[in-house]
Amino acid sequence: MASSSAHNRNPEGNNRYGPVLTVDSMLLREALEKYHRRLITDNNQISELLLADHGIVMKPRLVKKRRQQFGFVGSRKTMKTLDSKEAEQLVLDQMDRDPARHQGPRVIRHKLAVRTGQHITRDFVTDVMHAHDSAGFDKRDPTSKRIHREPKVPPGINERWSADGHDKLYGIGFPVWALVDDATGLWFDIYVVPSNRMGHTILYLFLCTVEAVVGMPLQTTTDCGSETTQLHGMVKALRESFHPDIDSIETPAHVYVRSVHNISIERSWLRLRLEFGDSAVICFKWGEENGIYLSHIPEHAKLCQWLWPKLLRKLAKEFMESRNSYRSRRDDSKPGPSAMSRNEAYSLPHTWGGRECLLDVDMDVVREIKDFISNGEDMFRFPLVTAQFEQKAEEVYQSLHIHDLSLSNVWDVFTAMLPLL
Repeated sequence: MASSSAHNRNPEGNNRYGPVLTVDSMLLREALEKYHRRLITDNNQISELLLADHGIVMKPRLVKKRRQQFGFVGSRKTMKTLDSKEAEQLVLDQMDRDPARHQGPRVIRHKLAVRTGQHITRDFVTDVMHAHDSAGFDKRDPTSKRIHREPKVPPGINERWSADGHDKLYGIGFPVWALVDDATGLWFDIYVVPSNRMGHTILYLFLCTVEAVVGMPLQTTTDCGSETTQLHGMVKALRESFHPDIDSIETPAHVYVRSVHNISIERSWLRLRLEFGDSAVICFKWGEENGIYLSHIPEHAKLCQWLWPKLLRKLAKEFMESRNSYRSRRDDSKPGPSAMSRNEAYSLPHTWGGRECLLDVDMDVVREIKDFISNGEDMFRFPLVTAQFEQKAEEVYQSLHIHDLSLSNVWDVFTAMLPLL
């Protein structure tokens, strides 16, 4: 009789489920940590996101086990093991990052989790904020004038991108331009640039986003500024070239709207201003008023144009990570995504009845157009900063071993770097 091994139809031991990622997997750890910092604790939802974002198949029960092994625990367990004074200090540290005092308990709690990975209960955060800054609650009382809105019913993600420039930071010399997904409000990127009023710059930034997303939307919307005319022409040309079957009369490639009706991006600017824009302006003007930064001195102006964009881009990235992972309130009367974060809505459009609307575009063509526009120049470098100065400034910055550049220490870093350049 032949041995049983001769009849083994699966000698390798492989099955249809594929390998199970262990606690040694760096990919799994990074993915679970990312969801943990976004305050996502539902194992079923994490299982879905792992599949949608990383192609990882993992049952909710195993997700729970791996999270426990990595030490990713929720707020209730954290509050049982974390000393109350230490938890209070974490909240106070986060409050210190908002000198304009625009952020309420929900935002402070969320940004704290994004920054540190610590889950603190909302009630505890509220109590600490009342104890140390009760006047802040009155200061945040909304007084904005309401504009009548018609409910929009988005068909899916990447159906429309809303774009605009933000001039609140223009007053201190650092313009901003950004794009968001209209259906979900997801921030694609926030660009700190020398000017957001130049047509070729705006077009270049749009193409940067197309390259990052690997596709273009069915439609773009902007206000009627003269700087958007090149963007209008390019969006129309790209869509007609790669998707001539789409009716441009029924669905125009680009639509001009008044700023107050470019809802997705305009509402997003409010949060940017409240969460770090106003604080950045306060901090910058403090440096001027106290004689730390003297704009008429060339060495000061040059270093300022290198250091402050570096800081603002860091703050913008942190802001995007925070807002994109911030869970919205449930609103059953609202069409489209609700009671989920922008990241969740974008990664799992089927959960709110949406679909993927991204249009394919030849990336070689996109990169060729970008190269033609930039003509070999760094589109993000400010006018006083040369390539040589940029390299030297980066070397000096690294030599100082700055752990975390922030609004709290930016002028200290400026003062330390100035004599070394």
